[in-house]
Parts: sequence; structure tokens; C-alpha cells
Amino acid sequence: MFLQAIIKNPTRSLTMQNKASGTATTSGLLYDLVSGLLVAATSSSTRVTLCGVANQTISSGDALTQCPVFDPYTQDIWVADSTNNSNAAHNGQDMIIGANNGLINNTGTTSAVGVVRQVGVYGAASDKKILVVFLATN
Repeated sequence: MFLQAIIKNPTRSLTMQNKASGTATTSGLLYDLVSGLLVAATSSSTRVTLCGVANQTISSGDALTQCPVFDPYTQDIWVADSTNNSNAAHNGQDMIIGANNGLINNTGTTSAVGVVRQVGVYGAASDKKILVVFLATN
């Protein structure tokens, strides 16, 4: 799950993104934009495909074809769930998405294809929460 902790931009920026009518979305999870449609982000997501964080939970039965998404500004700080215990020694490391679109894979090494950078930890190490910024897409 992703939650904005520090918003650098004076207002949150939401954009409506197209999605297939049968695609479910969950508020607070990461999504890619692939062939013009929202899909759940994966460990294969890149800085270019990453679209942002959904702001609406939509079931596939709702048959909606758009979802509002928080734009991933590089100066906003997000609290993110992580695969492993949080560790301040990982600050500055670039990381990929973990096993699902609500986790960041904090392995203790920086990834050349990371989509976020850890800038801090949040709570106890066992809470597995880290502070991240999205990396620039260009």
C-alpha cells in the first residue's frame, strides 16, 4: 500500500486513466500504463511504464473504463510497504516493485531498473514500511 507522506506539489495531482472494463483496481496500489490501459504494476515495471497510485477501488463487475491515479512526482514522499524489514542503511538505494503492486522489494542492494528510491524508514523495522520517492521517467 502507498500513502503520500509529504506532498511537494501544493496540490495532489490526479489524472483519469483508461482501463479495461473488467480490470479491478485498488486504492493505494501501483499501476502501469500499458498499451494505453491501466494494469497492475509488477516487478517488471519500469520508470516509463509506471503510471501512479490508484485513488479508487473498482471491482471488475463495476465495468468502469477509467480510474483516477495519483501522478508519481519525483519530489513527493510516500510511505510504502516493503518485502523485508525496513533498514535505514538502505536509504539511497533504487528498488523495484515486489511480489505485488502494493510492495517494494527492499533487498539491500540498489537496482539499475528501480522505480523508487528509499529516502527513510517509517516505524519499527518489523513494520516493513519505508519512505520512498518515485524516480524520474526521463
